[in-house]
Amino acid sequence: MSSYQDAQRTVEYLRSYGMQARSLEIVGAGLRQAPRRRAVPVARLTAVSAAQGALLGVLAAVFITLVAETTLTGLAVVVWGFVYGVLVGALWGLFRGLVRNRPELLTTETLPTRYELRCPPEELTVAQTLLADAADVDDGRVERGVIADAPQPEKDAA
Repeated sequence: MSSYQDAQRTVEYLRSYGMQARSLEIVGAGLRQAPRRRAVPVARLTAVSAAQGALLGVLAAVFITLVAETTLTGLAVVVWGFVYGVLVGALWGLFRGLVRNRPELLTTETLPTRYELRCPPEELTVAQTLLADAADVDDGRVERGVIADAPQPEKDAA
């Protein structure tokens, strides 16, 4: 099956005919490694951090206005708190964005190219018979695929 959603639809189709969901497994096959960058746009991170800094700056300024005696008016303290908060937050976000987007931070993830539906050998013929029914496949309810045998647990030689 080409996608996980197709495999889920096939499992639901088989369940609708009485097969147990516990016995069916969706397994990714044809694995490949793909590079993945966790790129966060530097400008976006800078803007978000600047907004957070502005909020913290205003809160600090309100606290200073309420607690400390200053020669400035309350509004001036709040404005300066806003300005300093934006500056510090923007610089913090800029540096975080530059550190996060280093070229050596490329990671790889393993992705399946297709999905297989597995079931126990005693239910294999039932599942193949259900999937071979052309009427349901033509309706688009399920994609015809191959059901592989589920791996059997090894028996201890005693």
